Amino acid sequence: MLLAPIVKLIRAYDSVEWEIFISEWQKGLNGYHAVKRLGSAGDHGRDVIGLCTPEACQGVWDNYQCKHYDAPLATPKACEDAGKIIFHAFRKVFTPPRRCVFVAPRGVTTELRDMLLNPDKFRAEVIKTWGTRVASKIEASKKHTLVGALAAYVDAYDFTGFDWATMDEILDAHRRTAYWATRFNGQLPPPNPGVTPATVVSEETVYVGKLLDVYAEAAGAPITCVGDLDGHGDWKKDLQRQRVKFFDAEAFMATYRDQTEPGTTESFSDQIFEAIEPSLTVPSPGLNRLTAALTVAGNTAPASVLTPQAKIGVRQGVCHQLANDDRVTWKV
Repeated sequence: MLLAPIVKLIRAYDSVEWEIFISEWQKGLNGYHAVKRLGSAGDHGRDVIGLCTPEACQGVWDNYQCKHYDAPLATPKACEDAGKIIFHAFRKVFTPPRRCVFVAPRGVTTELRDMLLNPDKFRAEVIKTWGTRVASKIEASKKHTLVGALAAYVDAYDFTGFDWATMDEILDAHRRTAYWATRFNGQLPPPNPGVTPATVVSEETVYVGKLLDVYAEAAGAPITCVGDLDGHGDWKKDLQRQRVKFFDAEAFMATYRDQTEPGTTESFSDQIFEAIEPSLTVPSPGLNRLTAALTVAGNTAPASVLTPQAKIGVRQGVCHQLANDDRVTWKV
């Protein structure tokens, strides 16, 4: 997948769309009780937050500082935002976030990166520059100097929670969400490859049984189990080919079930079913019906964001998924 056009598009977002994009990324991650977008006046330094428990910001939570600038996020602004979060935690507006992650489409400067990788250096920088970068930026017309209890709180604050996310990390996670296909016009990542077990497993016994019925009818011999194929080399090879298609289809559906809108994978299967159903209405030997269905499925292009990623084998594998669900039968 070419990500360069997507990165270019994202960098053209305004600050609001950037926050929405980041909230989509977080909503797609596992582990959050809820994700909220707060970015507005009075958000106390919270743009997008991931809440880990029903206690919200009184419990465990993560903060995502969304900074959509035309240049990498630099140290002065990061110190200002870090100072705001620490100050409001000091005032008990919320408990300190578990993580405070800077997210900027052009990343962070080398200087800031090195400080975030060395939390003690970042702490020292925030403290050293508090008077010029933070004190007057927290509340309008007020100056909060770093003295007394506030100074002690900042000095003891856990700066290991401050971090930044790279564009690669953001895109890699976002494309696993159901928002990716809609936002980027169906540009889905490739599906995971299927892994075919060496022997038939319980989850595939139904469609395999239906294939054995086809082979028995075509061979004119009793074939009731996979072991009976030992005397029928061609059918034994064919079964293995069909099993590969089945597991490719299984992996395909598993890849995209959580990366697309609800019902997308089901609609893809339904359209394959609708395409092959006419070929199953004509009385004929099971092998003819199977061959016709696989041919039609391989040539079908469902109206779906999944279609560009669905190779012929996957589409044919959906036929075996349908057989496994008892929606189709080959030998009648």
